Amino acid sequence: MLLSCNVQEKQGLPSLINTKWEYKVAEGCISYIAFKADSAYEDYNCERDYPFLGKYEVKNDIIYLTEIDLATDLSGEKRKVVKGRSKYLIKGEYLQYVSWEEFKDKKWLEATIPPKEILYNKVK
Repeated sequence: MLLSCNVQEKQGLPSLINTKWEYKVAEGCISYIAFKADSAYEDYNCERDYPFLGKYEVKNDIIYLTEIDLATDLSGEKRKVVKGRSKYLIKGEYLQYVSWEEFKDKKWLEATIPPKEILYNKVK
């Protein structure tokens, strides 16, 4: 974690720790990403009403969010695995969604690019 923060500061990027970024999907539906200490994040998807959790890493002006979730939706499941990775471009007070890759069979599959520009606004 210290490395990520130091890299950000050296590049003139603000620290992401304890910040929150929101994206208005529709009226009454706001998704958000909240960055925490120890490289942890919460990515709440309002359309699915579900918070995705994981670890983040900053390289230059790109943020990689690695989603870590339960291996299956079966009740009693406790194993956690890497599910996918999102990529965002840091643009000052905005995060621009770039792509998402699924992690399957121990490899990253081709990234999916969003059909339109999705910008998260910094609110905290």
